[in-house]
Amino acid sequence: MRWFPPTKFPRGFAAQTLYEENFVIAMLAEHPFGKDPTLDAFCHMQHLVVSLTGDVYGFVDDILAEHGRSRRVALTAPNFMFALMTIAESDLIAALARTFVAMYAPRFDIVSAEAPLPLLRSRIRALASRAALMDAGVAWLFDRLAKSLAVKYV
Repeated sequence: MRWFPPTKFPRGFAAQTLYEENFVIAMLAEHPFGKDPTLDAFCHMQHLVVSLTGDVYGFVDDILAEHGRSRRVALTAPNFMFALMTIAESDLIAALARTFVAMYAPRFDIVSAEAPLPLLRSRIRALASRAALMDAGVAWLFDRLAKSLAVKYV
């Protein structure tokens, strides 16, 4: 099964692109991958994948497959924060959004390293139903996001 990043959303929803993000490899400060951040080491480590659906296959797997490689996924997490908390208590590594890791990883004694192969850039989006946008507060938030980041609705 191939993983595809969402570019179209269900009818009745609006997506606000906030910014484009790239990914780094997050791990405990003393993790062995930090000492040997090679592709071979990356493929042999146990990985955590962030997936709302619990699917263990993600964009990293597509990129690895293009290079004839694979990795060992040991666990999925439903969001980035849960991923950080899990990494802090395990020997797992994960590809996480660079900005998120820079903001929150130090609280968990987590560090990051560049991936040993180029990972894709991803759009970080806010998503709400059009019905929710009828609420003045939600509409205001979407408007503030758009103005502060100078982007348009997708």
